[in-house]
Amino acid sequence: MALPMGSIVTVCMAMGVVFANRLPAGALNTRTPRVLLKIVGSVCLAAGLWNVLWFASRHITQFWGQMALGSGLVLCAVGLLMVLPPQRVPQSLEAGRPFLVLLLACFAGFYGWTIYNL
Repeated sequence: MALPMGSIVTVCMAMGVVFANRLPAGALNTRTPRVLLKIVGSVCLAAGLWNVLWFASRHITQFWGQMALGSGLVLCAVGLLMVLPPQRVPQSLEAGRPFLVLLLACFAGFYGWTIYNL
């Protein structure tokens, strides 16, 4: 039985959006224990690496291969934001956090909408 990797990656993207944002009303990353953030970040990083290194590298000429490359790179960046200690996060990556979270939310929404319509 094959795992529904599209659904798994979509859930990982949604978790990344929920735990990496810094919005005042929903900023779970300020109230969540650091160990849980590292676990969620590690899962996001693993899913992003799978998307880039396995799926995108095999299907780069197709639409979903290109989507996997884009979403995988963003998922890896968001995962690094959660895995690295706050003082070790590069300033450019921290400055891009709002854009990365918004972009990841768009990817997750598109993936989810596509899976729903299958």
